[in-house]
Amino acid sequence: MKILFVNPRFPKSLWGFQGITDLVGIRSGQAPLGLATVAALTPPDIAVELQDENCRPIDLDTDAEVVAIGCWNVQYRRAWELAEQFRRRGKRVVVGGPYPTLCPERFAEGPFDVVFEGEVELTWPQFCRDLLAGRPQPLYRQVGNVDMRLSPVPRFDLLRRGDYLHYFVQTTRGCPFQCEFCDIIITDGRLPRVKSISQIMAEIESIAALGGEYVMFSDANFIGNPKYAEQILSALVTFGQANGYPLSFAAEMTLNVAEKPQLLELLRAANFTSVFVGIESPRTDSLLESKKRQNVRKPLMDSIRKIQSHDLIVVAGMIVGFDHDDTRIFQEQFDFLMEAGIPFTTSGVLFAIEKTPLYARLQKEGRLLECDSALVQGHGADDLNFVPKLMTVDEVHRGYNWLIRALYKYENYGARLVQALQQFRCTRDRSAVAQVKWEHLRIAVNLLRHFLLTTSGARRRFFLKTVWQVMRSKPSTEKLINALAWMAGEKHFHEYVTAAHGDPETAGSLSPFTEAAPAVEWWEGDFDNAYIRKLKQELQAGAETLALVGRRLRHAVAVPEAFLEDTVGKCLRHYLDELGVEVVPVATAALSRLRDRADVLVLPILGKMRKGREELHQAMQQLHERLHTELDKIPTVIRLPLDEDGRAIFDAFARIGLTFTERIDRLRQAYRNAVSAVEGFSGRSATPAGLVRIS
Repeated sequence: MKILFVNPRFPKSLWGFQGITDLVGIRSGQAPLGLATVAALTPPDIAVELQDENCRPIDLDTDAEVVAIGCWNVQYRRAWELAEQFRRRGKRVVVGGPYPTLCPERFAEGPFDVVFEGEVELTWPQFCRDLLAGRPQPLYRQVGNVDMRLSPVPRFDLLRRGDYLHYFVQTTRGCPFQCEFCDIIITDGRLPRVKSISQIMAEIESIAALGGEYVMFSDANFIGNPKYAEQILSALVTFGQANGYPLSFAAEMTLNVAEKPQLLELLRAANFTSVFVGIESPRTDSLLESKKRQNVRKPLMDSIRKIQSHDLIVVAGMIVGFDHDDTRIFQEQFDFLMEAGIPFTTSGVLFAIEKTPLYARLQKEGRLLECDSALVQGHGADDLNFVPKLMTVDEVHRGYNWLIRALYKYENYGARLVQALQQFRCTRDRSAVAQVKWEHLRIAVNLLRHFLLTTSGARRRFFLKTVWQVMRSKPSTEKLINALAWMAGEKHFHEYVTAAHGDPETAGSLSPFTEAAPAVEWWEGDFDNAYIRKLKQELQAGAETLALVGRRLRHAVAVPEAFLEDTVGKCLRHYLDELGVEVVPVATAALSRLRDRADVLVLPILGKMRKGREELHQAMQQLHERLHTELDKIPTVIRLPLDEDGRAIFDAFARIGLTFTERIDRLRQAYRNAVSAVEGFSGRSATPAGLVRIS
C-alpha cells in the first residue's frame, strides 16, 4: 500500500514569494507542513511520497493506490481538478486541511472519496487502520481538541533539499483572542495547546540537518503563553550557540510583545530576524469594532519602535474596509506604514470568512454579497464580499488599488526599509549574522544583475539609494544583509502588484480621494454665515474665550517657534500677517508672562511621530508638559490638530481668525492668500507625512 501526498498549486499572492525563485534558486516560498505532518502519522507498513505542484508538475500516473490532497480555500478549484484526474485513473482520493475543516459541506459531493474535518493526529491513524482493513469511512471528523504532544516530527525528509525558502514549525494551536474577522478560533479553538520543548527542538534539528536556513513558526500567536515562549526561545538560544546559528527565525505574535523586554531580548538572541504582527488599522475605532482590543492599550508607534530597536523587522497585517473606515483610510494607512517603517505588509481588503463572527454579523445585517470564497485571491487582492458602511464597493476597490501600488512603489518601499533599519542597534551576537556562504554570494550577484543591469531607472535608483541610506549611518553587516534580503522580496512584491493591480510606479503620492479635491475649493462652500455661527457657538461654549472677556485685544498670537519652521506653521504666519495680527514666537522654556503679550496661544497637536518631524514632536511634548504646570501664565489656547485632514486645520485657522474679526470675506481671503504664498501647502492634508511629501 502506498499513499501519495499532494500539495496543489497556489495562486500568486504577496505571501507566495514566487517572484524571487530566480534570484535565490528555490522553487517555492513555503514548505507544506501539514502534509509532512500527516505523512509522519502514517504507519511504516504504508509507503509514502510527497509531491508539491508549487515546485514541479504532479505525476498523475503515480503507483500509489491512495492520493491525499491538502487544501486551503485558494487551492479548492485546483484540488478538485486533480482529484477528478486521479479518480479517472482509479485512485482513492482523500482530502483534508484548513478548508475542509472550515467548510466540510463543500467536499460532501464530488471527486473526493474521503474527507477529513479538523485535526488529524487521531483520525488519520484510524483511517490507515480502516484502509488496511478495506473499510475506509467517507468522513473522519475530529471532535474536541487534540493533545499536540501526539503530533510527530514532520517528514521533512520527503521534501527535496533546496526547494523551499521557509520551513514551518508549529508549537501551539488555538488563540484566546476574539478578533471578529479571524477564522483561527473556528478551526483551532480558543484554548491554546502546546507541544513539548523536546518535540519542537527535534523538528528544528531535523530542518537544520536538511540544510534549511529559514524557519517560520506558524502559531497564531507565538507569545500567547509568555512563559512557554520564553522556554522555547531559551532552547533556541542554546541551539544557536552550540551549532553556529544555522537557522534564522520568524513568528507571528501580538503587538504586546513590545511590553515584554525579556522576550524581545530572547528573540534577538535566538536569531529571530522578523516578527509578523496583526496591526490591522491605525484607527482605534476600527480596532475596537473588530475586537482587536490588544492593539489599543499602548500607542501603536511606540510599540513598533520598541520591537524594531531589538533588530527585528516588523511585518504587518493591515486591513481596510472596517465599518469605521471611510475614504480617508487609504491615505491614513499609507502614512502610518511609511512612518512606522514597515516594508512588507499584507495590506488587504476586509473579507468576511465563512463561520466567523464577522460573517454572522454581516449576514444578520443583510450586507453580504454573493461571493465564492474558493475563488478569492487572498493576501494582496481586493476581494470584497459585503457592502461597506461608509464607502461604496467601487470606492473600496479604487482606494485599495492606489494603496497597494503606492506601498510597493520602489521609492516608498525603500523609504520604509531604511526607516526600519535605522532603528536597529545591531547588538546581535556577531556569529549569528556572519554565516555567509557561497550560495549567498551567488544570490548577491543575481540581485546586482536584477537591480543594476536594467533599463528601469526607478529600479536602479531604488537599489543604490536604499543601500547608501542604510549604510551611511552606523553601517553593519547585519543591516546590509537585511537590506539585501528585503530588497529581494521587493522584486516579488513589485512584480505581483504590477500583474494584479497595475504598475506601482504610476501611483501618485496621494490617494485618489485626497487628490480629487481642488487645493482650497473644498472649504469655500462651508465658509459662510452658518459656519461662522457654528464656530462662534463652539468657542463661547468652551473655556477658550473666557480669558478674553473684559480684556483689550493685543492683536497678537503666540506660536511655538519650532512650529513656525513647519509648512503649516509658515502658512499660519502668512494668515496672521494678512489679518494684521502679530506673531509672537514662543520657546518651550519662555512661557512666563505670555498672557500679557498675546491674546491666543496656538497649540499644535501631534499624536504620532512621523519621519522628518521628530524634533517638532519632541518640542510639542515638552510644551504640553510645561502648560500643565503654568496654566495661570498662558493666554487662551486654540488647538491645531496636525494628524487630521484639511478640514480640521481650517477649523483651527478659522477659530484663530474669529478672535480678531467676524468679516467672512476677510478670513476667506486671508486663508486663500496664505495657502498660495506657502510653497507645498495645499490646505487639503494636515498630516505631517503628507506635508513632508508635498513640501
